[in-house]
Amino acid sequence: MNRPILVIAIGYIIGIIWGIYLKISILPFYFLLISIYIYIIINLKYKKKKFKILSIKRYFRYIKLVFKLNIIITIIISSFISNLIIKIQENKYENMYHDGETLSINGIVIGNKEEKEYYDRYEIKVINKKYKNTKLYINVSKKKQLKYGDKITIYGEFKEPAQARNYKGFNYKQYLKTLKIYGTVKIEKIEIIAENQANTLMQISNKIFLKIKENIKITYSEKMSKIILGIMLGDTTEIDENTKEEFANSNISHVLAVSGLHISYIILMATTATQKMLGKKLSKIISSLVLVAYMIITGFSISVVRASIMGILTCMAFVLYRKSNTLNNIAISTMIILINNPYSLISTSFLLTYGGTIGIIYFQKIVEKIIKNIKIKNRRWKYVYLKIQRKCEKIISTISVSISAQIVIAPVMILYFNTAGLGFLITNLLLSYIIGPIVIGGFIQILISMVSIQAGMAFAKVIEIPLYGIILISKINIANFKIVTPEIYQVILYYLIVSIAGYLYKVFSTINCNITQGRIKNTLYLLRYKLRPYFKKFKIILIILVILFNSINRIPDNLKIYFIDVGQGDSTLIVTPNHKNILIDGGPNTILPYLLDRKIKKIDYMIISHFDQDHVRTDYYMF
Repeated sequence: MNRPILVIAIGYIIGIIWGIYLKISILPFYFLLISIYIYIIINLKYKKKKFKILSIKRYFRYIKLVFKLNIIITIIISSFISNLIIKIQENKYENMYHDGETLSINGIVIGNKEEKEYYDRYEIKVINKKYKNTKLYINVSKKKQLKYGDKITIYGEFKEPAQARNYKGFNYKQYLKTLKIYGTVKIEKIEIIAENQANTLMQISNKIFLKIKENIKITYSEKMSKIILGIMLGDTTEIDENTKEEFANSNISHVLAVSGLHISYIILMATTATQKMLGKKLSKIISSLVLVAYMIITGFSISVVRASIMGILTCMAFVLYRKSNTLNNIAISTMIILINNPYSLISTSFLLTYGGTIGIIYFQKIVEKIIKNIKIKNRRWKYVYLKIQRKCEKIISTISVSISAQIVIAPVMILYFNTAGLGFLITNLLLSYIIGPIVIGGFIQILISMVSIQAGMAFAKVIEIPLYGIILISKINIANFKIVTPEIYQVILYYLIVSIAGYLYKVFSTINCNITQGRIKNTLYLLRYKLRPYFKKFKIILIILVILFNSINRIPDNLKIYFIDVGQGDSTLIVTPNHKNILIDGGPNTILPYLLDRKIKKIDYMIISHFDQDHVRTDYYMF
């Protein structure tokens, strides 16, 4: 195996997915696969017969070439371990706390205050023997102020997180699992026993974080401070929903999450500042330590951990005179995150950050090559296009990076947010010219403001100029549209097709093939030769299937009535036998996702009982 860590990570991910969604042991499935494998071996080796399903012995050799025995064994072992861990975790989540249970527990505050409308929310780590090291949210009256590190005793009622209340709706319980939080306690009584009881290192880092946050609020204007907090620290708690929605609609939400771009600039700045005095090796070690500090200060968010670990591994490879392998770095960072919390795998931040990174690594060169090799018949326009290529290398590179990342994350965006479009090409292109100065300038401004607030305020005025550019870009909402929620099998099929297509493009565009690529080519050519007589029949069968599918969809159905949970108000969806959609009342931020999950693209009739906000809000999206 060339990349054992990558194989282990793949197996680990398979086990987690199996445990979360199927909720059964993976062992019987592997037992079945191994039995089939042994049966095929016996038929091919000892009985000297051609196995009917594979038709030719050669095909099985190719399968063994791709799926080597040591790789299979590694995947089986790692997936079994992760599947077992998930089963243990699921048991803990189901049996540790019970809804409505009265709790009397001791804990330490490990999260800063989150201001809600009627209460403040804190995160605590429980230190009781029975519930030791579990995490909870506590809802505390605004009159009672807590600080990071406070040791407290609480009395209250445990509230189990709500699961999806509507069809394919938001699962709050699953979301809290990605944060390792078991639920919420409604406080009846709270006592502060002691202060500064948290981990010393975490307490120092939290003080630094709060100091940086305070300085940013002082040195920038109110609106700019909220955006710069998101860009520099990944803290979006104070950004209002309208701004978040604008960033999402313009496909630049990733700006508000710390990414590989931030990490590369941190390495660049740390290396530049220390290289002349300490040398290249020590400067890389210093850069790694700075990244560790940055992870701690920003609270170990998934995107920060992923990018930081990959940055640290790249620096350490230089120190140890080793060649850095990007795929291995991704695998190591994945394993670190998933070992800490297997449920991180189903969080949108994990899927988007790793999806975008893998997309860039796997497809960027392919997309760039396709763009550069666009065939133009007209000689004049061909000459113009080649001239543009030479002058606009950065633009082509930016577009290819954006497209390659979007290839992988598009299904995730559609699945979770029901949105897609081509607006990212324009917004990311504009963003590429201003995000660099903001990030570099932002870090410099933070350092300056730690020394002098007045100097920091003066420098902040310079940073606000490109920040206005980001706000203008966020107003761009073009070529975006809503899409119905796909089924899981459709997403899986998409990734299979895309990955196979990408791999085959690499194989057939490579002149000097290795042994594996050569055998794959030969196999495909052989299949093409053998299946060519059946192509016409396949076309006829495909046409028949399409006609049948369309006719099935047109068969009148029964009357369907759905009652939608929209919170305070009521909403009802009626689907008639002739597929007419009637909606009675709406609700805040719920109706549109529900309709898209139900594959409903159009509302034929709408009835509004009265014009209170909880009955009509967000319904305008559907017109």
